[in-house]
Amino acid sequence: AQLEKIGTPIGAYDTLIAGIALSSNSTLVTHNTEEFKRIQSLTIEDWF
Repeated sequence: AQLEKIGTPIGAYDTLIAGIALSSNSTLVTHNTEEFKRIQSLTIEDWF
């Protein structure tokens, strides 16, 4: 909701993926760091 308010929403599937990572207190491994780095409290790591 916060990203939509500032005009930078992310896709539905990426929202679900981020939610799973946040709820399980996990690090999200992705090459799509630009999309996910806007989500507060989400830890991301790029293995590429």
